[in-house]
Amino acid sequence: MIYQKARKKSVFLASPCFTDLQLDRVFNNILLDDVPHMEAACPQETRPALRPEDSEDCYRLCWQLLEKGAHIASFRRLVGRIIARGGTDDPDERLDFKYVRAKFKHIRFACANLDERHRYPWSVNLATSLMGHMQDAFKNHQKTKTVLWGSLLWLVLLPPFYKIVQYQLSEFRPATKTSLLEYFRKQNGKIRAALNRQKVTGHQFHDIRKIISRRIAFNDTLRVIHPAEWNDQMSLYLATINGLMGDMHDVLVEKKIKGEQDYDKDTFPLPDNILTRLATLLALGENGF
Repeated sequence: MIYQKARKKSVFLASPCFTDLQLDRVFNNILLDDVPHMEAACPQETRPALRPEDSEDCYRLCWQLLEKGAHIASFRRLVGRIIARGGTDDPDERLDFKYVRAKFKHIRFACANLDERHRYPWSVNLATSLMGHMQDAFKNHQKTKTVLWGSLLWLVLLPPFYKIVQYQLSEFRPATKTSLLEYFRKQNGKIRAALNRQKVTGHQFHDIRKIISRRIAFNDTLRVIHPAEWNDQMSLYLATINGLMGDMHDVLVEKKIKGEQDYDKDTFPLPDNILTRLATLLALGENGF
């Protein structure tokens, strides 16, 4: 489906400014969004009500995190250094790369969750995807792929193209509360359909995990805007699902690389520790609220 241009709307993303503490808090949430807490329970009491301005406020926080927390020229130089060596094992370089990619992933999730169109702007998706491909390549010591994906990413980070990224991020159309809940309902429906199949492929498994990743990104942002015990508990619960699925997906990718399993065709049942948690999440209601 073609990404439609947003209707003109005065949404000021640079102000009001969030504090450094708030920016640090949401980024810390992001860094912990795949850390399992096996004892974490899904909150059962009534969730704090969403407010009409939540979409705009949450997106503004994500936008400011990227604008203030990712220096694109410096990141482009880092990408260039990694390309020149065909990879990197330097822990500081890997961490710097991971942090910038995390902020891009978060704003991409924000577009899907919080924009009325509920989709990724193509330029943002391209940049973020290239970061993922490059990171996978140098983590697996694949020199040729590191250079290939890195070169494409380096070009995307040049000012002429990056201005497109900035423009599309600025063309934000806030989702209404109704639109937001309907989006979550549809996403939950996709999880339910996968569970009903009883077995999934690696690709289908990854699609479920992406839904969970987007949901925790929303929740981690919302709990900075509206601190509440329910939101904190839900983030821990979602982080557990996300972490368990992430660990399993790493195994699936490894089997794919070794030719031991067809990622797109071979099916397998979801492990009980993931299946039961997903079922509990769906029991909250059609939209998870």
